[in-house]
Amino acid sequence: MTSKEVVKAWFKNIDDQNYDALKSLMASDHKFHNPMSPAPLGVEEHIGMAQMMTNSLQGKHHVEILVEENGWIAVYGRWKGKHVGEFQGVPATGNDVEFTWTDFFQIVDGKISEEYLEMNPLSLMTQIGAAEAQGS
Repeated sequence: MTSKEVVKAWFKNIDDQNYDALKSLMASDHKFHNPMSPAPLGVEEHIGMAQMMTNSLQGKHHVEILVEENGWIAVYGRWKGKHVGEFQGVPATGNDVEFTWTDFFQIVDGKISEEYLEMNPLSLMTQIGAAEAQGS
């Protein structure tokens, strides 16, 4: 698989809740940096977060821009779905949810070694009713 194919498979496997396939795409020293965790997550913690997210928010990643440069893959995308289970203490609302995200992946020997995710958690929390919209 090319590095871009690894990244595309990553999002498909998240959407399909195929955690074994996700794990097979991760390097043993995998590190995941994201705005919802104070420290980088390793393989098992990242899989756990993916499981929590897909149990709470069911939908699909839409990759809109995918660029490879200097050994890194940059992705800009949109996630669309529904809030179907408890998320961060908020019971399922059935609300439609949509947010954009930017992700940077370092692929080493066909595995995801490092990932940096940027998104706006406040946007997500507002859409499920856990926070007020900015400017309200």
